[in-house]
Amino acid sequence: ALAALLPCVGKSLMPAFAPMSQPVRMHAIGAVSSTAAPATSVAAAGVARGGVAPSLLACGGVAAAAGIAATRRRQPQRSQRGSVAVKAQEDLWQPRLEDWSAGELKAARDRAASMQGPTADYKGPRYEGPSSVTAEFINSLISIQEQGVLMPKRDAYLMVLDVISSLRKESTVGDVSIPQGKHLTIVGDLHGQYWDFMNLLKLAGRPSSDAPFVFNGDFVDRGSWSVEVIMTIFAFKLKDPAHVFLNRGNHEMLETNILYGFCGEVGSKYDMGLFDLFSEAFRNLPLCHLVDKKILVLHG
Repeated sequence: ALAALLPCVGKSLMPAFAPMSQPVRMHAIGAVSSTAAPATSVAAAGVARGGVAPSLLACGGVAAAAGIAATRRRQPQRSQRGSVAVKAQEDLWQPRLEDWSAGELKAARDRAASMQGPTADYKGPRYEGPSSVTAEFINSLISIQEQGVLMPKRDAYLMVLDVISSLRKESTVGDVSIPQGKHLTIVGDLHGQYWDFMNLLKLAGRPSSDAPFVFNGDFVDRGSWSVEVIMTIFAFKLKDPAHVFLNRGNHEMLETNILYGFCGEVGSKYDMGLFDLFSEAFRNLPLCHLVDKKILVLHG
């Protein structure tokens, strides 16, 4: 039995999840502060094979009871139900369990390329391929994220797609070499804590050819800034693919992301199509790295 709730993120959150083989219906249930204290009580939820008992957990950490109550309050009048049923069908989202084919990824890239650009008042970086990710790009990305501004959806989609392409070329067990006279930085369990991440970079410096980094899993979930954390890590990876290494942790997994907040956060800040691409990127992560043929680094 599971008896826990997780921090709430954003305003457009998903209600209780049916078993994973069933579609999940999306509802907007009102504004929720990202700084709200986590809820601490909920009826015990039975966990069945292949999913979670319905009506007991919510993606992003909203109490199931609150989601049900909000849904009931918004029940349409009988005369409205036909049109609402059509809208509800459009809002269905089902977790994708299989890998993406090359053709599907190309179609996703074409859709992303056709997305509308940012508004005129956007002052952040624009992504135009891996070569556009420079030190200035990352400085600008970090700056806007600290102000609560996100990258345009088009750019976020294309960045994640390029990370998928990069990760598909890597081995399950990667090799890392420490430059002579230099050091390797290993970072673990950031869990969506953006400000801790920024403080860590101030102490350790940023990844470069002389200062390789291994990000040892659990980049997301639990914290309220998982999107900002993973976009920063992916930017580092695109800038220095030969010197930034990513390991898969237990929170780079679809089921865990649904239960512990990343799913709801991406749905609130962007959309579930981008979450599906993040899931594909996570499926392609190496499991571990061997440092100078001597030290094995893995999340465990």
